[in-house]
Parts: sequence; C-alpha cells; structure tokens
Amino acid sequence: VAALNIISSLIMSVIEKTRDIGILRSLGATRGAIRRIFIYEGSIVGVVGTVLGVGLGLLVAILLRDYVQIGLPKDVYYIDHLPVVISIRDIILVGVSAVAISILSTIYPAFRASRLDPVEAIRYE
Repeated sequence: VAALNIISSLIMSVIEKTRDIGILRSLGATRGAIRRIFIYEGSIVGVVGTVLGVGLGLLVAILLRDYVQIGLPKDVYYIDHLPVVISIRDIILVGVSAVAISILSTIYPAFRASRLDPVEAIRYE
C-alpha cells in the first residue's frame, strides 16, 4: 500500500513539475540527474514514513504489552490473553523491508521523469 502511495505521489509530482523538468533539461541537466532527484525525493518520503511508522508501532506495542491485557475466552482459544512480544529482529526486518520497498517504488516515476522531452515539457501547461 505504501509503495502504491509513493508511486502515485511521485507520478503526480512528475506531472506537476513537467515544466520545471523541461527547464532543467534545457539548462543541461542529464537524464541521470533528473532520475536522481526523484529517487531522492521518494527515498526521503519512504525513510521518514518508515521511521514514523516503526516508532508509532513500537509505542503502541509497548503500551499494549505494559498496560492493556486483551482477554480471550479460554473455552474458544488455548490462551486466556493475547500476548504482545516485541522482537528487535522483527523491528529491523520491517524497517529495512519498508525502506527497500519505498526505494524500489521510486524507480518507475524517476525513469518517466527522465524521459521527458525538454521542448515538449516546457510547452506543457
């Protein structure tokens, strides 16, 4: 879901900045430079979102573990409450995976931005 949000927001950014991309290309910016701009933008969004998401998720997990006991009917389940276990390995795995997915999701919009023709992009309204 986050990857689709990043892709759609970067595609919208490419559409909104078409004229600016054309000006940069006409001033001598390479396709690689344009690609890097959008990859950096998407990567920053992904890293900030991952840090906030992991931080808030960890906070909620700690609050649930320490202050809330989620009871379950013992006649239906084999346990009487829902345990909350916080694993550093899982936190790192989720964080690294989220950052990797967010960086990978920037590739298509970045290539789309780099392929714009400078003349057509400047004419774009």
